[in-house]
Amino acid sequence: MKLKSIPRRLGYILGAQWTRDLAWTAFTILLARRSPDILGQVVLALTFGYLVKTIADVGLNDFLLSTFARREGRPVALLGEVTWLKLIVLILALCVTWLVTGWQNYTPELRLVVMCIAAGLGLDGVSDSFFALCQARGRQDVEMRIRVPSALLGIGFGIACVVLGAPPIVIALYKPMESVLCIIFALLALQRNPLAGVGLDGMKDLARHMKHGLIFTCMAGCAMFYNKINVIFLKQYGGNADVGGYGVAWETVEGLSVLVSSALLGKVIFPLLAKLWQQDKGAFRQLAGQTARSLWAASLPIIFLICVESDRFLPLIYGPNYQSAVTAQRLLTPCLATAFLHNLAAYAMIGMRQHRLLLLFYLTGLVCNLVCCFTLIPAMPLEGAALSLTITKVWVALLTVGYFQWAARPMSLGQWGLMLGSCAACVGLWWGIGLVAPRELAELAGLVPLLALFWRWRPPPPFEKAALA
Repeated sequence: MKLKSIPRRLGYILGAQWTRDLAWTAFTILLARRSPDILGQVVLALTFGYLVKTIADVGLNDFLLSTFARREGRPVALLGEVTWLKLIVLILALCVTWLVTGWQNYTPELRLVVMCIAAGLGLDGVSDSFFALCQARGRQDVEMRIRVPSALLGIGFGIACVVLGAPPIVIALYKPMESVLCIIFALLALQRNPLAGVGLDGMKDLARHMKHGLIFTCMAGCAMFYNKINVIFLKQYGGNADVGGYGVAWETVEGLSVLVSSALLGKVIFPLLAKLWQQDKGAFRQLAGQTARSLWAASLPIIFLICVESDRFLPLIYGPNYQSAVTAQRLLTPCLATAFLHNLAAYAMIGMRQHRLLLLFYLTGLVCNLVCCFTLIPAMPLEGAALSLTITKVWVALLTVGYFQWAARPMSLGQWGLMLGSCAACVGLWWGIGLVAPRELAELAGLVPLLALFWRWRPPPPFEKAALA
């Protein structure tokens, strides 16, 4: 696969992702302005939904992507076997969710909202198996043609419900509608039912591969738990309104993080890294290094602007009820920096077959997160929830990026020094000029070294020319 195909493939993924993100942003803003309490219910339901989706995935998506990319086995048959397994696990996960929400003494309405959105996200895990085949075959265009109409129809329904003042349970139907449409369109694209013809022998063969899937399941489970469990603690100690405030604070950070990790890294870069590590170590380091520098260069100006402008744009966009979320968002912004490089390092470690070591890193992150949740959230619910996640992500990023740097050397010491120097210059200019000049001038001055770094680390023309050769 030539590197010149990356922009085209990324364009398809970004087109789908940005379309959904724009619709979701409109939905979130309208919901936030209508009621912090209802927004909190939806955010809590999404938290449970992501946990259900992670369990229902059975850790097989990365395994599928690697297998399809290497063109091993029987793709359609394997797709059917994995789909059956995911559906069974999804039903079990939803049963557990119903029991947990009852144990937490949630209201009947809130339990139904949680179950509705959780079922929809779980079904996303089913359709993700088909999209893994698309990504491995370089058919991100097919994925885009499926995701875009599904998102517009599903989230569009949710927006209409918010505007018309529908109750939370009706609003929550947006997610299963989007997910079911995704599955229907995927079946039409596949032109056959992958569930048909799945036999016992095939399921036994899949079970033999499950030792790899089990590792992925544990990794994904640890990562999802330490990313989401703080919201459940926040619900207990702060209530729905605080959960809504956290959702508003996290929305921007998560949106940018998911955009990069899911669109660029997971669906474009990871399949290339998985193949290059086996075929060409030099090309692996070239791609990893270029990606790492580009991610740093693109993320740092965004992080800076979020930190210095949160007090303005959060109340402006979501309303005056979310002024308390400003501090939480500022505490969460380091997660964006760590997420970019951590996700690159994690995908590289998977491509390098360092699954067990990565699992160990995630387990330490889960322990760190639980300690933070138990100690910080009861004392200061909203800020504690944000700080718990940030501390955890920084810790895990230090482990994964440290190993990645040691094993692959994607960035030289000089490049690390240049990046840290640019950050120091940014903070120094912003703080120093801010003492004697308006904040706008100080912010512009702080951006200068970060934009200079971005210009220096943009993909160079020789990179593209080499790809065309």
